[in-house]
Amino acid sequence: MSLTGLSMGLYSPGSFSDRPVPQWLVLELLNDAVWAPNDGLREPWRFIYAEAGSGGFMTGLQDPAPAFLIVAMKEESDSYKRDEDFAAVCCLIQNFQLLAHVRKLGVRRTMKDWMYDREQTYLFGVQDKECIVAVLEMGFVDEPESAYRAASVTEVRLESL
Repeated sequence: MSLTGLSMGLYSPGSFSDRPVPQWLVLELLNDAVWAPNDGLREPWRFIYAEAGSGGFMTGLQDPAPAFLIVAMKEESDSYKRDEDFAAVCCLIQNFQLLAHVRKLGVRRTMKDWMYDREQTYLFGVQDKECIVAVLEMGFVDEPESAYRAASVTEVRLESL
């Protein structure tokens, strides 16, 4: 896959079709998305998959979607490692979104208030020394609703020291 020209076709899905998201597809995409190493080659991430109808856990917490992927991260006590791990997890999420786009799978990255409530996160299996980085709302998209374009290099300003 090439990133050249891909940004012109990216979109933020407003709604998803009712088509289920197969868990094997999510695993396939994750296996490629994990190429987001940090300096220590740590893999600080863990994933919790939930389908829309699986016990109603996500009802009222997230917008409706056929499937959800909770992206959790190990919390290092060393702040340098923690920041480095967070950057790697964010890169992994971006990789996942790009790979999903190619497969016509829409992904919304969300950060909701409940993610910071330790009692609520325990219900999802988030462990003591972990935090949720994002919840990915996933579903197939029939028609892109709102296309967006990334800024080109000529539009980005570089500041000189």
